[in-house]
Amino acid sequence: MIPEGAKPSGYAGLVGPSNAGRSSLLNSMTGKTISPVNAKPGTTRVPLTGLCLGPGFQICLVDAPPIERTPQLEMYEWLDLVCLVLDARRLEEQLDMPGVKKICSSQERPLALALTFLDYFPKRLHGAFMNQATVRADFAAVFGVCPPTGKGVDRLRSWIIDRMPRREALFPDRCSSLHSERFLVSEQIRTQLYNFLPWQIADHTAVQVQEFSFRDGKTYVRANLHVAKHSSKGIVIGRKGLTLKSVAEEAGEQAERMLGRKVRLDLWVKVREGWPQTPEDLLEFGYVC
Repeated sequence: MIPEGAKPSGYAGLVGPSNAGRSSLLNSMTGKTISPVNAKPGTTRVPLTGLCLGPGFQICLVDAPPIERTPQLEMYEWLDLVCLVLDARRLEEQLDMPGVKKICSSQERPLALALTFLDYFPKRLHGAFMNQATVRADFAAVFGVCPPTGKGVDRLRSWIIDRMPRREALFPDRCSSLHSERFLVSEQIRTQLYNFLPWQIADHTAVQVQEFSFRDGKTYVRANLHVAKHSSKGIVIGRKGLTLKSVAEEAGEQAERMLGRKVRLDLWVKVREGWPQTPEDLLEFGYVC
């Protein structure tokens, strides 16, 4: 029995390979910069959530880590529906990925396909890409989307709302994410590491917020950047501290834009030898999901 006042409410997963556009799609659908976007592959380590709320619906969008990092389907079992996000430029290759095949073969929940980067091809070819995908898998719907411009995003959002179970409200009004501001700021810092550091060092640098408080009219955030090798510490700091300063400035601007208030970042570089291979360290840094 559907409760009185029930509305479409639930969880929709945005899943797919690295750099297919999941994070951009999450930000476009929610209208907020919640999931950091970077050209480097695999920057999403843990699921990020963004709430898409309206007068008649409540949708929690979950930006899952790349399929390459989470090949098991257990983490998708609690979702009400799944939107597979694939890059049209690499469509055939990505449809052959083991993780993608697993998702396509699962019939437990509605499955939609969002094709990104279609704008790289003439419009007359867009239908051919969609037909190619539907031949390979049984998608409930296929959408061509361009998150930076918003093209196709409204149609995808409407489809998700129509397929959501009718329930009582699950989330509070005016909430943008299920994550704390503390966590979202740490993700902004981690994203900037990829912009200013070699990929190998950025990918092996963990961000751990030590203090998140309010001082002198600003949000004060003190965070440790844990590198996996002693030789990486000087690279992260940079000559006369310029690299670390640049990371702090850019991440601070992004955090201010996200939170809507002034932010002061205080970053410190620490060495945690071999932390990516240590389960205890991964758990401590929150990189186990």
